[in-house]
Amino acid sequence: MIINFHEHPWEGVGAHNASMGIDRMVLLADRDSNDLVCEMAEREPGRYIPFYRADVNDIPKSCQELRHYVCERRVRGVKFQPLSQTIMPNDSGLYPFYEVCQELGTIVLFHAGAVAFPKHYVRFGNPVHVDDVAWDFPDLNIVIAHLGGNYSFEATVIASNHPNVYLDTAYLHFFCDRSLPKVEPIDLVKRAVEFAGAEKVLYASEDVHPSVISDSDLPQSTKDMILCENAQRLLGEL
Repeated sequence: MIINFHEHPWEGVGAHNASMGIDRMVLLADRDSNDLVCEMAEREPGRYIPFYRADVNDIPKSCQELRHYVCERRVRGVKFQPLSQTIMPNDSGLYPFYEVCQELGTIVLFHAGAVAFPKHYVRFGNPVHVDDVAWDFPDLNIVIAHLGGNYSFEATVIASNHPNVYLDTAYLHFFCDRSLPKVEPIDLVKRAVEFAGAEKVLYASEDVHPSVISDSDLPQSTKDMILCENAQRLLGEL
């Protein structure tokens, strides 16, 4: 079993993941696809795991919607994209929403890292502010996406310091190709395993093939944790 913890809804996503040997995937909604990811999960139960996108400009509405999506449509998490939503994770205005997430047992995933997309403001890319959220909400499970991107040092430190913070491996090629000195995705994964713990790393794709993990020299038990078991545990399936 391989679980991709970071995927987006697009035509052909199922076939693309199947071609890589991926069995299940977390589908992260954007502002217009909350219903779409739920519909995909309902059409193929067990294959897709839907995550909600909150409207950060209307937190009371988002709190109400989240309850509906979690209770009625089996949403398991929330995706924040601080660069396009132009808000820091530790903004006090989000705290009522985190309280609802913590109450419902909903996972919160934050994009991290500088990316070259239109209307994505790089100043929001540093995950350092997730540290505040982890301290203030110790029972809220948090995922820092992309292993922090170009802030992998900060992300790894935060994950090592908080039992409720995890790291996903999505899109690592983008960040590694632009780094100096040159590193490979597996280098960042191994560093996260060494300093944050193997139980904190979640395999996620966005062009990171599972073979990056499965063909590495990591112990088989660590590979199994990263590719499947950690996601199952975080999702409440173990």
